[in-house]
Amino acid sequence: MDKALILIVACLSLAACSSTRTGSLCTAGPIILDAGASDRLTRGEKEQIVTLNESGAEICGWRPARR
Repeated sequence: MDKALILIVACLSLAACSSTRTGSLCTAGPIILDAGASDRLTRGEKEQIVTLNESGAEICGWRPARR
């Protein structure tokens, strides 16, 4: 769990420096959670994931996954 949080923070930090679609954020891709993640993650972790995914959508053009 701590490794995921560190990865999220690192990606957010790199996103601030990235001005192109080839930056680290764009190559990482969005975080897609499984159905049970809601029970395992804290509110803060969920908010960080949403922020990362929204940043990726804006900077890298990520689109929602089709199911």
